[in-house]
Amino acid sequence: MGWRLLHGAKKISRQVSLALSLAGMVIIGLITLGQPWIHFQVPLTPPGDPDGPSTIPINTIFFVQCPDISCLHEYDQNAYLLDFAWAFLILASIAGFCLCIMLINIIFFTSSNLPVLDFSNVIISILTGASMILGILFYLMQAHEYLQEGMTYTLGLSFYLAWTGIFLFLMSGFLSYLNYMKFWSILALQAIWT
Repeated sequence: MGWRLLHGAKKISRQVSLALSLAGMVIIGLITLGQPWIHFQVPLTPPGDPDGPSTIPINTIFFVQCPDISCLHEYDQNAYLLDFAWAFLILASIAGFCLCIMLINIIFFTSSNLPVLDFSNVIISILTGASMILGILFYLMQAHEYLQEGMTYTLGLSFYLAWTGIFLFLMSGFLSYLNYMKFWSILALQAIWT
């Protein structure tokens, strides 16, 4: 039983990679379409006010929907880091989608065992994870640009979900790397000799 499992490990690891990649795509969708990234507390009164600190909470999300045409003309020239963050998360979305399509193709439609497909999965997984990391960093750098004296912030759910998504894509790449290096075949040979 264990020997058969080792011989089927390549297919199983590809299926696990697909599940990890699909979960990563769901996370990218969640973090870009509405979960809060940063919770700012903006002070309304100066420090030391006898009435006590009065703050207003502001939650930031990644993509803000414009309710009417007038806000389309209000582009902030200092938000270039946010533009980079958007670009990298869009790149991560495209790369993650391509990764899922490649894994579906390998699992269900390809009968040959081409190592180059596993290697390209490794590259695309790393590209997706690195793009997400850069998107997070540029978003945090943009938030730092807007911090003013007295403002405090806490990180929102999307920040932690993004790191979970990065982990999922990198684990998918690691499993593809093990397939590329024929790791499961090496284990099967060891099982035969023992």
